[in-house]
Amino acid sequence: MPLYEYTCSKCRKPSEHLVRSSSETKLPECPHCGSHRMKKELSVFAAAGSEPDPAPPSCSGNPGNCGRCG
Repeated sequence: MPLYEYTCSKCRKPSEHLVRSSSETKLPECPHCGSHRMKKELSVFAAAGSEPDPAPPSCSGNPGNCGRCG
């Protein structure tokens, strides 16, 4: 089941809800105030990587290439 983010139009508080089907038309209930006036928000996908960030390029000794040379 996908997890969707909603913001309540009544109390303006965000919440997350598991939705059984994308075709489900019933809006979830706000856990803060009980309203069904919920607005689905744009969710951003995030994933944790297991590889470290690559090392910065080494200085070539050519001024202007890396910003570290005089």
